[in-house]
Amino acid sequence: MNNEIIQNHNIVYSENDKKNKNLNIKTDELLSRIIDSKNETSTRLFMVTEAYDKYNKEYYIISLTILILSSIITFIEAVRLSIIDTKNINIISNRATINFTLHILLLLNGTIITILSSIIRFKNYREFLEGLKDAQLQLVKYKNKYMRQYYIIKYNYLNKIIEEKDITKISDKITLYDRVVKSINYFQFIKNTDIIKYNKRKAKFDVSIFEIKTKTANNFEEITKKRENEYININNENDINKEVIDYNKFVILNNLELDKDKLKIDISQERLQLNNRFIELKNNIV
Repeated sequence: MNNEIIQNHNIVYSENDKKNKNLNIKTDELLSRIIDSKNETSTRLFMVTEAYDKYNKEYYIISLTILILSSIITFIEAVRLSIIDTKNINIISNRATINFTLHILLLLNGTIITILSSIIRFKNYREFLEGLKDAQLQLVKYKNKYMRQYYIIKYNYLNKIIEEKDITKISDKITLYDRVVKSINYFQFIKNTDIIKYNKRKAKFDVSIFEIKTKTANNFEEITKKRENEYININNENDINKEVIDYNKFVILNNLELDKDKLKIDISQERLQLNNRFIELKNNIV
């Protein structure tokens, strides 16, 4: 009867152990999948951000140039009107040449402004920037969702409150997130050559981040070892000081014992001398 109970207990324990092992494997696989999806989303976000920065910079430079040229046109027109004023005829002798030159400058600036405005309309900077901004916001949103599910799994796993149905539910969410992320259309705003260039930049960026983290970890390890050595040296110094103090105490105690023994010997010798003298005096009296 007892053997049968023990056997059933072992079977139950084996089944639970197998179930926990399978749950751990599924948890690790899901965590690895979430990290891969998050990294892919980060790569997409990096490319979108690079493209947005590129187009935004170009749009900013062109818009600023148009603003500056418009201000120059206003200034030139004011100068030209001042020159053709009848009150300044006697002051400016070569008025026709200057007026012609200013007309040419106005025409040149106007042409440049027209070309730059056409470039803005032709390249659809505003549409590109709006599309990239929307894609950027979506990617940031789903990157945070990936990490939220990751930390939920880690928390439940560490507290041993995760079940297989929870793994399945979160896995379905990750599948939905993957579909949404892959459906975010930003390739229409990025050229293939730019995608290759951005991927190279992303690789260099990841290497730089890894080097910074490695350097920081090495510096932290070096500082930690230095502090440990200082602590060890302090403890060793304290131990040495304690040994010296103990030795000094021992020497003092030994000296006291020696002095005590010497004093006893001196007292004994004095007593012996007194006894001998007493005996000698007694014999003389008798």
